[in-house]
Amino acid sequence: MTPLRPLSQRASAPARNLDDAAVLCDSSMPLDPEQDAAVHQDLARVRGEDRLASIRRNIRRAQGLPTLHFLSGHTGSGKTTELLRMKHEIETDPRLGADTHVLMLDAMKDLNRQDVDLEDILVGLWKVVADANPKAAERVLAPVWRDQILSALSGLVVNLPAALPDALGKLLNDFKAPAVDQRKRLRTALGDVSGALIDGLNKALMAFRAADSPFEGSANVVFLIDNLEKLAEAQAEVVERLYLERLGALKDLQAHLVITVPLYLCYGVAGASLTARYGGEVVVLPMIKVRERQEKGGGDCDEGLDALVALMALRVDFGLLFEGAQDTAREVARVSGGCIRHALRILYLAISRHDDPPVTVESVHRAIDTLRAEYNRALPEAWIAELLYVVANDRFSDACPPEVKQGMLRHLFVLEYQNGEVPSWFSAHPLAASCSKVQATLKARGDA
Repeated sequence: MTPLRPLSQRASAPARNLDDAAVLCDSSMPLDPEQDAAVHQDLARVRGEDRLASIRRNIRRAQGLPTLHFLSGHTGSGKTTELLRMKHEIETDPRLGADTHVLMLDAMKDLNRQDVDLEDILVGLWKVVADANPKAAERVLAPVWRDQILSALSGLVVNLPAALPDALGKLLNDFKAPAVDQRKRLRTALGDVSGALIDGLNKALMAFRAADSPFEGSANVVFLIDNLEKLAEAQAEVVERLYLERLGALKDLQAHLVITVPLYLCYGVAGASLTARYGGEVVVLPMIKVRERQEKGGGDCDEGLDALVALMALRVDFGLLFEGAQDTAREVARVSGGCIRHALRILYLAISRHDDPPVTVESVHRAIDTLRAEYNRALPEAWIAELLYVVANDRFSDACPPEVKQGMLRHLFVLEYQNGEVPSWFSAHPLAASCSKVQATLKARGDA
């Protein structure tokens, strides 16, 4: 499939017609740091700080030593957009750019999100390097492939292409194939030569400094491994094994690494081992705080609401396209809980109900009800009491089982806020807290 062009090349912003508005409210599209600058809202202030700035500084100050960083946050918090922005800032920073090159592996696009292991990631990194620097691939990777790796795949891969980039693409496709046993055999074979895979990458990174390289003088290479946190949710043990046991091999790479990690893993016992095993820190990209803590009276957080309304207004002319204008935008921001993806999705669903403006308040409410119904269907009865505890106390109860806490964070029933506040605090997603299962429980208890 042909990659989609940046949003700003597909529609005029802010949208003044519903066709453009639908494009610009596509919640699945990260923003291009250069092309989409007009629709990017700086949220550093309401998030407490620029969360990824510390990663850039650590890379700059590492004096050539490889570093490892983990980035976490809720689904829909904008991690990919912020990673792309960080990539652009590293490459244009006069203190870094001339000496640093950033390569990005998208686990959603290049790997099998339902079943990923170290060997898949190494092959994916080979493909990224080969695509970025074909000359280095031909001069350095091809001999390593031919002399140390190809024999391990003998008899396992049918019609393996001779050309290295094509062969890597074929391997990645085989890792996505439904045959589980075949994937296991491939990983076992590549596991036996994992040292050669890493050694080949290091030789290729050295070749980046060669005079005929498009990255001549790039003493530092940064690998961004994005969307790895979106691994199959039903395989918690597999996820923990990958992060806590297998990813350690990547520390042998002569490159800086920034790897996304599931937020729920950070709150498990196993997740506490991340920084202990690998060093560094887990940088969390929080939701936008649209309400205040209960101890501060609850209610709206005007600064967060204004920031999210401003973000949406960069994409949509509310005065022209939406009944209720700014009041409608503020309501969408409030019920989204500060989740950018949910706010955009509500707008998109409401826009989809109209051929011409204005989008009515009723359509916006229907869109909100659609998301609320999804929460109602998905909410386990056993979670309701804990959800109500979070509603009242802005934290989980001491008796909350770890798997329930992780599940609520993973599925956005509970949102984490870290807007310059230590420690972080939690709030029930407004749509989860207002769904019919929760309201029925409150009514039965006499609280509503």
